[in-house]
Amino acid sequence: MGKILIPIWLFITILLSPLIRAEFISLTGAETAPNIAKIEILNNSLHISLEISAADAGTFWPKLPPAESIYEIARLAQTQKEFAIEVHSPEGKIEPTTTSIRIAERKPRNSPFAGKIDPRTGLRMPDFPSDKTIILANMEFPIKGLSNLEIRPPQNTDGTASVTIGFTSQHGHTPVSGFQYLSQTETLKIDWKDPWNTHFENQNISQHNRYPLRSFLYVEPHQVRHEILLRPRDLLQWTDQSFNAWQPLTTQRRRKLQETAEKFLLRKNPTTIDQALVEPISIETVFLKANNSGFTTVKESELIEIGSLLIGYREKYHIKELPQSVTIDWKIFTESINSVPTLIQDPAGPFPTHVMPDFPDIQWRNYLYDYRAPNSAPVPVKNTKTAIPMAVLFSFCFAVFFILTLRSKKVETKNKHPILFYSIVIICAVPIYYALPSELRVSLPGTINKKELKEITETLLVRLSAAYEEPQSEELQVQLANLVSREKFSHTVNNLSQIYQPTTSSGNRGSIRSIRDLKIEHVDQLVINGNKTFRIVGKWHSLIEDYSWGHMEQLPRETRASIEITQSDNYWKISAFIPLSIR
Repeated sequence: MGKILIPIWLFITILLSPLIRAEFISLTGAETAPNIAKIEILNNSLHISLEISAADAGTFWPKLPPAESIYEIARLAQTQKEFAIEVHSPEGKIEPTTTSIRIAERKPRNSPFAGKIDPRTGLRMPDFPSDKTIILANMEFPIKGLSNLEIRPPQNTDGTASVTIGFTSQHGHTPVSGFQYLSQTETLKIDWKDPWNTHFENQNISQHNRYPLRSFLYVEPHQVRHEILLRPRDLLQWTDQSFNAWQPLTTQRRRKLQETAEKFLLRKNPTTIDQALVEPISIETVFLKANNSGFTTVKESELIEIGSLLIGYREKYHIKELPQSVTIDWKIFTESINSVPTLIQDPAGPFPTHVMPDFPDIQWRNYLYDYRAPNSAPVPVKNTKTAIPMAVLFSFCFAVFFILTLRSKKVETKNKHPILFYSIVIICAVPIYYALPSELRVSLPGTINKKELKEITETLLVRLSAAYEEPQSEELQVQLANLVSREKFSHTVNNLSQIYQPTTSSGNRGSIRSIRDLKIEHVDQLVINGNKTFRIVGKWHSLIEDYSWGHMEQLPRETRASIEITQSDNYWKISAFIPLSIR
């Protein structure tokens, strides 16, 4: 879709885009390890929750006697004092103050690469363990005031881990690392004042979401979106307010941060579309938290410290069609923030870049050709037609004319020259015949077969998806009027919106893509208000997509619904829609 001059590195990025569905998806496969550790810094303690495979229990408890079942292993493990995972400070080994051991079910986890071929190496990635029952060990270590810790797994003589352990870590609600392998002793640096700065000394396993400020430009068929991701710390420092990372996000503090963000950021980064300065049609501020699969919204009642928050600020600009250029003049720099990562996304794919004080503009140029905006036009009724050869029709008409003009006795007395009369008629008929088309197509009344009904239904579902790309509610109603009948319009649209405006994990409204595999299970033909109507039950597959805050979310969905399709004003429209199941 883009021009051939797309850089090679961008082409590779687009090629691999199905593999980078979310910013924090692990590429290590550590989430499939037989042993999983969750490391958390809470208040003045370090908590380690460890899922242990029965096959590896002897490694974690070196003096564990033989046992025949996992339940016996768990019982014997409770009597053991020596445990192979250790936590050390510069002063020496830290003994756990609390330890609990019990049988549990392995926690289900998502891994898009489990058991599949790694596109980087060509090797098959590890699959999930077959055993679903594990030993769950919980330990708590006192670490008050300590800023340097060593976490040591069971080790071989060369210092490498003697057992496979995958782990994640967080400080409060702030992720420190995604899923990684604990393959050796790792040093953890703790910032008690700001959990955002807590990190592992080994940069290969530290959370890569360390940029405090980022910008994202999305150019879509009917709108341009500019999104800014920032921390409360930066916002409060810009507005000369104090910052305490451990203050809870109360209702009052949420409202104050939202007002501050919108007041400070509005018009802070002027936007021009096709060289014209534009104002946003809407602004929005949301509160997000990072996790191992992307971002999720912070619920109103959720307890979280503001140091673990991310503020998402969004401006929307309405466009009727893709412009030729979009430019954002970036003006938010400080002494400590002089390079801001940005991502530009258009229908051709992502384009990562960054802005600096010397190059402060985020610029998008329309290099798309042969681009077609999503089609939400009405679906016309195609009547069944038959073709009549013009030679046959003309001969028939001429024969009728000849018969009707046969001379009666009355005509004989009036018409003295019949040969001349018919000669003139024939001479005039010849050019008329050659001027007419070779055949005449005539519409015939008839029924619609199941194949044609499936095509009509699928076309309506696809065009509804295109209509819901319109962000303006008034314009959306106009688009939907092309596809939904006037009777019970509001009720039908409300039901359609449940399907076509799904909420994603980041709290945004996703889009429905790739409607396919439509199967019609049942059909009734009837007449409603004089219109031919088909009441069907069908199911289909689609893909929910959401591009926001710098990552892409894709979620497959199967929908089953009851749909009424009626012939209205020579167009096919949906007169009723009832979702039956969504999976």
